Amino acid sequence: MTYKYLLAFVISLGISLASAAMEKDSNIVISNAKEYYNFEYSKKEAGVKVKQQITTTYKCINTRTSIPVVEFYDDKTSIDEVKTFVDGSKARYITPKYDYYSVDNIFYSDAHICYFSLPLEKKGTTSEVYFEKTVSDPRYFTTVYFSDGYLVENKTVSVTIPKSIGVELKEMNFEGRDISKKTVYDQSLDADIITYEIKNIAARETERNSPGPSYTEPHLLVLCKYANQPEGKITYFNTLDDQYAWYHSLTKDLTGPNEVVKAKAEEITKAATTDLDKIKKIYYWMHDNIRYIAFEDGIAGFKPEKSEEVLRKKYGDCKGMAHLTRDFLKALGFDARLCWIGTNHIAYDYSTPSIAVDNHMICALLYKGKTYFLDATENYIAFNEYAERIQGRDVLIENGEKYIRTKVPVADNTQNISTEKVTITIDGTDVKGNVQCEWKGEEKEYLISELNTIKKDKSNDAFMRYLSENNKNYSITDFVTSDLTDYDKPLSVSYAMKHSNAVSSFGNDLYIDLDFRKEFGDFIFDLKERTHDYWFSFKSQVRLEVQLAIPAGYTVTSLPPVVTVKNDDYEFVTTITQQPGKILYSKSIIIKNSRLSKSKFEQWNKDVEKLKAFYNEQVVLSKK
Repeated sequence: MTYKYLLAFVISLGISLASAAMEKDSNIVISNAKEYYNFEYSKKEAGVKVKQQITTTYKCINTRTSIPVVEFYDDKTSIDEVKTFVDGSKARYITPKYDYYSVDNIFYSDAHICYFSLPLEKKGTTSEVYFEKTVSDPRYFTTVYFSDGYLVENKTVSVTIPKSIGVELKEMNFEGRDISKKTVYDQSLDADIITYEIKNIAARETERNSPGPSYTEPHLLVLCKYANQPEGKITYFNTLDDQYAWYHSLTKDLTGPNEVVKAKAEEITKAATTDLDKIKKIYYWMHDNIRYIAFEDGIAGFKPEKSEEVLRKKYGDCKGMAHLTRDFLKALGFDARLCWIGTNHIAYDYSTPSIAVDNHMICALLYKGKTYFLDATENYIAFNEYAERIQGRDVLIENGEKYIRTKVPVADNTQNISTEKVTITIDGTDVKGNVQCEWKGEEKEYLISELNTIKKDKSNDAFMRYLSENNKNYSITDFVTSDLTDYDKPLSVSYAMKHSNAVSSFGNDLYIDLDFRKEFGDFIFDLKERTHDYWFSFKSQVRLEVQLAIPAGYTVTSLPPVVTVKNDDYEFVTTITQQPGKILYSKSIIIKNSRLSKSKFEQWNKDVEKLKAFYNEQVVLSKK
């Protein structure tokens, strides 16, 4: 049972991560696990099957407990047998449940779960689970992970590959792990048996903003390429051409928009006067009207749903949404095409022919010599802006019997800028003034997404609480926002503010903070506890400009020292100057590289300490 399956189950059933034993000090370990994967040719089905036998023994370390056990299957995978043993005895009272996998009562057509609760009676006892499965199409058998949600003390993974079947096992993230390998030729089977012995593989960590497991966890990437049989050769994914040919076979019967889709496309764009207006109308209508219901890791099916069905239901996964976007645009005469892509959650690219490369589908628009990518699942992002998760990623664009392989453009931090301009005066111990804020790119997308989860009559109140950071001393009036439905323009707000008790008075001196937000001031990595690199959600830039009017009769006696930190990954720059009658403060925090490696955490912490020291210093004004 892989971690992603357990995590998906935990989320779907509302079970806490703590109860699922995802922490380092887990009460459970896997004392022994044996996994056997046999590639077999089925003459009856005229294809290769993968037979699996998976035995996992869980051991209770301290206190009696029970754990959730789950296994996914789909229309290409069957669960043939399940056995459970508690403290050495067969647990006939445990009845596995089989159900559709659903989210918010929306059921996927080919994703199912088998699940049950497994007890561990007391300290030192063991419980065992046995699954027997069959994958009917080897294209869908892509990975074997060695780690789990618990510490794995001992594990054996054995793969039997007949000489007539071409299979490559790519060993991923083995470095620093206790993994040994042995290959034996079995003459009676005319097959190689490749066996891995694994010891003491740490439990997977559920760390915020971590790379996907394909970057960090030891596993096999399984590539089934062909099968040579007396009946002839079967080609699976020997090359990328083979992979695309299979993809194309699943989509070539999607012939184009029907009359219902055409009529809707014309209705959506009836007020548009230019091609670009029409394209944007379609793209933004998808944002506002079609609900995205799938998870990033996707499901086994790779064939998009018919566009008219997505339109009728008003929801779909990425494939269905990409298909409807394509058909809307085609109905209006544009050259729109489906695209296969893997988000940055996945470590692989199309140099490795495998469906493990893909977990997403978008739409490409070829217009006036340029290619635009439209990801209908990214709500509220502007046309020709791209989310971090697909920037720079390998993408296949349908092109009849061929394909176009390219990459999604990469944006720098200037796509995602948030700015705040503040003009303030001191009134006793309060600060009063006016504020203007603006957000672009994924900064804007995040805010609008959050606001749209709230009832409209309460969204302004929620927005003001966000801006005040729930500080009861920070009041907002005259609050005005830009049009939240105009995705081409930045999101902007303006308001009057009063920050009560923001000024401290001691004798003839006034003390005041010019920076209310103090971004990243407490963003320190635990060098002992953090296991993985840190991936920011996206590259970004935060700008703050504050103008403080110096009260009559006062002079500036102390200003915080400026901060200048610049490297290839990020910048922290603050300046503060005095001009006649006012103080000007500016701050710029730039995340240039969304991926911060663990080796740079120590330097990051030192740089954040400089920023924090600056935040802790106040402006001091003294009576003349």
